[in-house]
Amino acid sequence: MLKNGKEIALKNLYIKNRRMQDTLFNQLWTRVIIVLVSLSTSIQVYSQEQHEGTDNPRSSKNQGTYKSYRDKAAYPFVVYDPQLPDSVKAPVILFLHGRSLSGTDLKKVFSYGVLDAIGRGKEIPAIVIAPQVSKSQFWEPDKVLTVLDFVQKNYATDLQKVYVVGMSLGGYGTLSFAGKYPNRMAAGVAMCGGGNANDACNIAATNMWILHGEKDKAVPVSESITIYEAITSCDQTGDCHLTLYPHFGHGELAREFYKDTLYNWLFQYQLSDSVSLTEPILETDQIEEINCGGPPAISPVDMLKQEKSKPKNENKDLLPAVHFVKKGDTLYALSKKYNIPLNKLFEINGLDEKSILHLNQKIRLY
Repeated sequence: MLKNGKEIALKNLYIKNRRMQDTLFNQLWTRVIIVLVSLSTSIQVYSQEQHEGTDNPRSSKNQGTYKSYRDKAAYPFVVYDPQLPDSVKAPVILFLHGRSLSGTDLKKVFSYGVLDAIGRGKEIPAIVIAPQVSKSQFWEPDKVLTVLDFVQKNYATDLQKVYVVGMSLGGYGTLSFAGKYPNRMAAGVAMCGGGNANDACNIAATNMWILHGEKDKAVPVSESITIYEAITSCDQTGDCHLTLYPHFGHGELAREFYKDTLYNWLFQYQLSDSVSLTEPILETDQIEEINCGGPPAISPVDMLKQEKSKPKNENKDLLPAVHFVKKGDTLYALSKKYNIPLNKLFEINGLDEKSILHLNQKIRLY
């Protein structure tokens, strides 16, 4: 009996101690959970505060702020505000990206271009707008205008100093916007893109700098040459300049966003200006500078002399049923040439953005 009594007492003591340990463990675990939840909440709040202050994934010495908008215009967009003195109305730079930055992730617009230049430390005293177009879509002037309108209504901007710059798809977008709304921009820069000849005389009413690499395999250099010829054949009131880079392909032109040359050229203009095309914009040494120290860019006159004459389509109203691929052709260039949406060409021919064209390949146009 004594032995059984001791066993029962020890068992009860063990149970009591186990209950106390469980209680202490539960209390400790509860406190740990409370601390972890509190820490997680603090991190989220901090993250939100940082996101509201800047969307730029790169560090920058500039004191400006970034803000993203998704439902205020036809395109989602990011605005960089340089935080100039209240008495100063800032110029506006509208940056139109190329195809690779299309989509729904606004962080892509920081990958290269004006915002990336600012993120790397370049001081640009302007409000920068970077909208984003969805995949397989082109920049539409009316939609771009909704973005510009919103910013001009909600930020202290100088309405006389609006500049549009773009590369590749954005180069086409820049010339397209200038072709419809030349009265809303003081100057534009179109890199490795092209334009519609029907817009040429409207573009001639503003100031435009067209740049292209001669070794560009994505967008043929002839795209820029053709629109330049069309613009300069109009009775223009603005300034137009073409710079060709003999040793550049498609992507190399992005480096121009990181130089002062581009911004200095833009900022010399405002909407009230009327500049004669007969006077050159850039001197030879300036052209050498923007050509990154390589051989000087060929002048438009010399380049056009070197270009072989192209057969003219006698009846421009008739669209051929098919196009046979030639050297330098891309689906993107064909969609612009024949004014057919890119996604329509994809659908008709069973192709996609990764498709590679081959010489003499037949591309159906409708």
